Amino acid sequence: MLVSKRNQRSAEMAALMGDIDAQLAGMRDSFVPGEKVRGTVLSVGAASVTLDIGAKMNGVVDLEQFGEESPAAGDVVDVVYVGVEDGIARFALPDAAEEAARASGVALQDAYLAKLPVEGRFEKEVKGGYEVKVGASRAFCPFSQVALFRPREGAPSPVGTTTTFLVTEFADDGRTVVVSRRAVEERERDARRDTLRSSLFEGDTRIGTVTKVMPFGAFVDIGGVEGLVPNSEISWDRSVKPSDVLSEGDTVSVKIRRIDWENDRFTFSLKDLSADPWQDYAAGLAEGDRVTGKVAKIMPFGVFVQLVPGVDGLLPISRLGNGRHIVDASEVVKVGDELELRIESVDPVARKISLSLVDKRVDALKPGEIAVGAQLKGIVESVRDVGVFVRLSGTKTGLLHASETGIERGGIQRAKMEAKFPEGSDVDVVVKGVDGDRISLTLPSVLEAEAAAERERAEVKAALRENKAASAASGLGSFGSLLDAALGDLPTT
Repeated sequence: MLVSKRNQRSAEMAALMGDIDAQLAGMRDSFVPGEKVRGTVLSVGAASVTLDIGAKMNGVVDLEQFGEESPAAGDVVDVVYVGVEDGIARFALPDAAEEAARASGVALQDAYLAKLPVEGRFEKEVKGGYEVKVGASRAFCPFSQVALFRPREGAPSPVGTTTTFLVTEFADDGRTVVVSRRAVEERERDARRDTLRSSLFEGDTRIGTVTKVMPFGAFVDIGGVEGLVPNSEISWDRSVKPSDVLSEGDTVSVKIRRIDWENDRFTFSLKDLSADPWQDYAAGLAEGDRVTGKVAKIMPFGVFVQLVPGVDGLLPISRLGNGRHIVDASEVVKVGDELELRIESVDPVARKISLSLVDKRVDALKPGEIAVGAQLKGIVESVRDVGVFVRLSGTKTGLLHASETGIERGGIQRAKMEAKFPEGSDVDVVVKGVDGDRISLTLPSVLEAEAAAERERAEVKAALRENKAASAASGLGSFGSLLDAALGDLPTT
């Protein structure tokens, strides 16, 4: 029984320690001088006020800073971190911290040494920056220290505005004072960065400021973290350059694509927040559809044609010459050309579209019914070892077999066919056979030669029969029969 109670107490103690560890894990270890913190009054002493500032240590503020209205336990107050003094985390009320830095050069020196923010007013623009009035003193703020990000062209001047600064240089007994608004914003950004570590996730959408535009993309600060929007994530339209749509200082919404705290690298996207043109346009395309597009890029293997912003198709170089062999696509087209095209295939998974040029000569072909014996006009599409492929209509192609080309045997047949039937040339053909989608063709001249040969064979046979009859009557039947038999072996068609 005693052992059971002891085990229970041990378990309760372990659970208690676990709770304490969990609470400590969520507390901060340190603060940045000048950082604003919200705390809860724990106790009020004779000369100081102790605060719970959500850290592993308590904060202390001099009681005299509260004036006549002393705080009470449980009150929530906003304070500014000053630093650690004698092992104690010292804080000050914001008004007291700024007041301490307003009055004189001595106070500015204290603010400089303690890295406390001071309040100042942009008085006027001078060479290299602005004159800033801090209390009774005058300071200089360089252009580069006016803001964290370079102001957009045409942005209003800061002259006349009042804000907080950090004293970055104090020399010559206060005769040389340099202040920075940018340093304050950097400090605030670093504080926000700590918060972002636990609240920023891939897929989130955040509002940020464009800090720099480069040829390869644009950098955007989302308040504590600066990330890159690469060219590929600027727009669905690949021809768009970062400088076409973005300027330094622009406020934009971005989607968080990749987070790498270890290497301090973050990737954002603009295009993910706009409609995907593949869903709106490309999904409705089908083989055989007619479309128009603009040449976007010329490559050794063909050209990429923009159908709509964000949807490109490939027109292979083999389909560019209308049957004529070309070495370089630029022989036929140039970037920006408008083309009439036919969809050859669509792969929505790989996001690939294959295109071909619309040949107006093919459109003009009106073959009607393609039946045996029909005489048609066609266009040489290609030459292969087997023969010549002839385009008969927008959807029909026939084969003029090598044996039907009228070219004598011997030598390199394909070279002879290419010389006689250049790709893209017009040709008259006759349909010799139709088997489903397979169409066999011949030439009118070949057909006529075959007909002439058949007529000649018929005439020879007729003459032989007459000779046979005459030979039989004159007693030469045996020789006439032999000659007839020999000539009868002639091939027929």
